[in-house]
Parts: sequence; structure tokens; C-alpha cells
Amino acid sequence: MYSNQILLAEDDTTDATFFQRALNRLDAPPELLWCRSGTEAYEGLCRSSRPENMSLPRLAVLDIKMPGMTGLELLQKLKTDDRFRSLPVIIMSSSDEPQDIARAYDHGANGYLVKPSRFQELRELVSCINSFWIKTNRLRPITV
Repeated sequence: MYSNQILLAEDDTTDATFFQRALNRLDAPPELLWCRSGTEAYEGLCRSSRPENMSLPRLAVLDIKMPGMTGLELLQKLKTDDRFRSLPVIIMSSSDEPQDIARAYDHGANGYLVKPSRFQELRELVSCINSFWIKTNRLRPITV
């Protein structure tokens, strides 16, 4: 079963706080599960995928540059693990380098977004993410 949650893997406290504030401005915002590293995010997803407490987030938003397991490494693990292959994953990074974008899509990203520099732009982006990925998009059913 999918929950009304967004997993955010982001090592920068300020970026995560602004993302949470933008979510909080929405009507009926999804819950944010914030992980400070790719490793923490993957371990949390593994716990959430156990049959006795199956509850995966509806979307994962990953930063590319994190210490330890990077966002691209996490993306690759998610897309090669049968438990998480159908989980939509968006890369949201400050990098707009073509090679980063290409690598994200080559690893199976469902989208690539460049972090806005202004809070109002982030609010609009988070609203769009919520509107499509949380409210409108239908996910593949989970089979255990």
C-alpha cells in the first residue's frame, strides 16, 4: 500500500526546511519523510516494505549530491530492486548540468527538476509536484 507521503532525501537542512514549508502551504499536504542521506532513505524504505508494515511513499524526491550514497546511487538501487522499481523518483538538484540530467534519466528517474533559487518558485514547484504525483498520478499496485 502507498501512503500519502513524500520521501525527501536531502542532506541540506535549509533546502529540506524550505521544501517542508512549501508543502505546509498546500491544502491537505502530504506528510514529508525527510532523510539526510541516501543510505538513511534506502534503509527506511526497506523497513517500510516489510509485509507486516507495508507502506511506501507515493513519491521519492532525491538530491544528487549527498555524502555516502548519492542520489544517483540511491536511484540506481531503487530502480533495480523489485520492491521499489515502480516507486516514482524525481531528482531535484541545484545542478542543471546536461551530464547530471542524462545520468539521472539513464538510471531511471521519472523526472529531473532544478532547485529554484526563490521560495515563491519553490512553492509553485512543490504545488505542481503535489498536484500531479500525489493527487492525480495512479501508481502500479504493490504485490507482496
